[in-house]
Amino acid sequence: FRRDSNNVPITVWNETIENTMQQYPIGGVVLFGENIDTAEQTKQLITDFQNHTTIPLFIGVDEEGGRVSRLHASGKLEVVEVPSAQKIGNTKDTKIAYDMASEMGKELVSLGFNVDFAPVADVNTNPHNTVIGDRAFSSDPIETGEMVIAFIHGLHANNISACVKHFPGHGDTTEDSHKGIAVAKHTLEEMQQSEWIPFKRAIEQGVDFVMTGHITTPNATTDNLPASLSYEMLTEQLRNHLHFQGIIITDALDMGAVTQYEDASFMAIKAGADMALMPFDLEKSYAHLCDAVKEGIISEQELNEKVKRILSLKYDKGYFENVVN
Repeated sequence: FRRDSNNVPITVWNETIENTMQQYPIGGVVLFGENIDTAEQTKQLITDFQNHTTIPLFIGVDEEGGRVSRLHASGKLEVVEVPSAQKIGNTKDTKIAYDMASEMGKELVSLGFNVDFAPVADVNTNPHNTVIGDRAFSSDPIETGEMVIAFIHGLHANNISACVKHFPGHGDTTEDSHKGIAVAKHTLEEMQQSEWIPFKRAIEQGVDFVMTGHITTPNATTDNLPASLSYEMLTEQLRNHLHFQGIIITDALDMGAVTQYEDASFMAIKAGADMALMPFDLEKSYAHLCDAVKEGIISEQELNEKVKRILSLKYDKGYFENVVN
């Protein structure tokens, strides 16, 4: 719901959104800078989303600080200026990371958000990286992990679910996965000793979401698929090896790195993801998944396990307390 059919930013509830939500029981919505104008407008839009569903929604946003801040897009919201992760990391002070995330969490919850697609847990191992750069706390995995944990705790203290990204690690890439395939050349062992340390720490601290990146890892997996579509990476490594029990959500599926695949949403769910973020074609993806369950390609039990993770988090966070039946 970023823009309407005329490419105009959506800032108020409309009939198209209502029809879509009646037809497809979506689990959440992500808002971007163009959807966020004023505080009152944002609150009303989020309220309208929640009022038009029987099961409370995840309302997510990319609010990292630094150059990735949706709340600062319009210039009309009075929100705290959070520096880039790199600047926070350079202080070596985890209390600053906690305090910044806590302030951010207060602002997000006051507007109606409940999920922040942050912090970035990538280790900035490649100085030529065009996407991550100052979005990472450090080029050192241990320091990154400490900052990531503090940031998570700051968000969680305000009942905002944190989402570490972009597993298995975007810091070693040079390409931009928004535009095409990004490649991380590290082996599985090298990832375990570097990129995965912050993710492992976050998982140990009970992070609610892990976002998967559209990153191909030719020296770590054999399927030649972006990690977000890879069973080897999502199920064998993230779920089974790193023992993540929370929600696996993809990065946006309208990005250039995955739109070449016929149905990336279905591939992601089959690979082990619980939620598909911004499917390129919602109608087609929904139909494909339903057909796959009917045909036994994905078992109903698998689907139920994914739904249970989603509903369990919503229940644990208290989303259902204000629901009137």
